[in-house]
Amino acid sequence: MSTHYIIPNVILFPTDIGLENSMTEDLIPVEVVGLSTSPASGNAFILILGEISGPRKLPVIIGENEATAIVIGLEQKTPPRPMAHDLLCNLMEYVGMEVTEVLIDGLDEGTFLSKIRFSMNGEQGVLDARPSDAVAIAVRLNVEILVSESILDEAGIPSSDIELSSQAEGNEVVSPVEQLENELAHAIEIENYEEAARLRDRLAKLKK
Repeated sequence: MSTHYIIPNVILFPTDIGLENSMTEDLIPVEVVGLSTSPASGNAFILILGEISGPRKLPVIIGENEATAIVIGLEQKTPPRPMAHDLLCNLMEYVGMEVTEVLIDGLDEGTFLSKIRFSMNGEQGVLDARPSDAVAIAVRLNVEILVSESILDEAGIPSSDIELSSQAEGNEVVSPVEQLENELAHAIEIENYEEAARLRDRLAKLKK
């Protein structure tokens, strides 16, 4: 009888049983198509994942630090010192863990649930993760991002709806660098020099 081994938040499966339970519904490939922000979201960022072979987009609210991590991964930048996601990717490589794909396959009271699939020592495994962390790892390792069909049906938005919503609310698709630059300009304008110094330091770190 096959068994599986459980580590906190990690499940390892022998290869003879695989991951059938997580393959019971269609998974749709998506890609990062933008990051947007607006005053209505409390200056949080909205990660927009677009269906590669279709018109639907999935908006996911994430924090500024997570948005920065995703942008750095997309642009393949190398920070002076490893960020948390860089460190995790380096650790995965060191221990022989190969990430195969990341999934967004659950929605619980408005919170998206995500998993990182990997193989290690001849076994397959699943690691629970926040969608923002899973995507930050996926763009660094160039692995596929998948969303379950049911999640896209429930929370996905046609492209035209996102464009109309952005125009109505005055949203702009901006990068974390642009967001910080805007905040820095505002801090200087209102003579909040302590905040301006903090933002200047964060900008310098991000642009390295």
